[in-house]
Amino acid sequence: MLFRQLFDPESSTYTYLLADPSTRHAALIDPVLEQAERDLALLAGLELTLTHVLETHVHADHVTAAGRLRERTGCRLVASAQGASCADLHVRHGERIDVGGLKLQVLATPGHTDDSLSYHVEGHVFTGDTLLVRGTGRTDFQNGDAGQLHDSITQVLFALPEETLVHPGHDYHGHTVTTIGEEQRLNPRLAGKDRAAFIALMAQLRLPPPRKLAIAVPANRACGLLPSPLPVSPVPIHAVRPPDLPPATAARRIDVREPAEFEGPLGHLPDAELVPLEKLLTAAASWSPSEPLLLICRSGNRSLKAARLLAERGFLQLYNLEGGMLAVREAERAQDGAPRA
Repeated sequence: MLFRQLFDPESSTYTYLLADPSTRHAALIDPVLEQAERDLALLAGLELTLTHVLETHVHADHVTAAGRLRERTGCRLVASAQGASCADLHVRHGERIDVGGLKLQVLATPGHTDDSLSYHVEGHVFTGDTLLVRGTGRTDFQNGDAGQLHDSITQVLFALPEETLVHPGHDYHGHTVTTIGEEQRLNPRLAGKDRAAFIALMAQLRLPPPRKLAIAVPANRACGLLPSPLPVSPVPIHAVRPPDLPPATAARRIDVREPAEFEGPLGHLPDAELVPLEKLLTAAASWSPSEPLLLICRSGNRSLKAARLLAERGFLQLYNLEGGMLAVREAERAQDGAPRA
């Protein structure tokens, strides 16, 4: 079996490439939208034909590349019978997927989500978010169930041979692989704990929601084809000039022009922060996706692009200043020239 592990640093997601060296047929497990071109280039370089994309579940932390890869290659999309309805093949526990000469066994492993699957082939198991290296997936949204997750791990995955290599869907600590035997002995959420203790532990995690939850889940239910239009609201210029009107009053003002423009003839709005468009996503990595943001540029075009980029990354309250600073200054000139009583 030809095997490659690929990584998306933004979401800490592992994508896996599996291929039959005889037929050159290949499958990708959990591809990420932003990495689609990387994955297509790898397939082309290795002279492989993508026949399947396998989803472990409807993801909440990234948008899948499944739909885009199907459009580009004609591959078949595989998901749980409880998963995205747009998949070409809906599978259940115990069924088999043939990728050339590779025979992948489907394991239903719900608990992180109700549609979670794992895939077992030739001494390897791809567990998605069900079983991680020294951890497990969370169970506090998307029909998660801690008791069901415990059963999936202990009764389905731990029934595999101890030497089986476990390839998780994510890792946040630099790990790449583990084994069934290691996790039975060393996983702190499972080793030495019964089902009740595991459920109690999971109830105490109190984790923040995934940053892309609002965008990723609906997009992934549509196989990664993002809904349009994205949630960006126009803001007229009177809402950012005295007297201020909501929502601009509460919104953080982000000017995406270049420094020379920010300090140039058009100036900038009071309290505006300069974040040039090319640096926006790096800066936004530390921002809260629930914080309202007003995007500003010269004419409203770059700021609209900025708002869409942020929407694709899970930001929920985005506003675009219509006409940009050109419209603001034109309105001021018109007001200054108006007749006075």
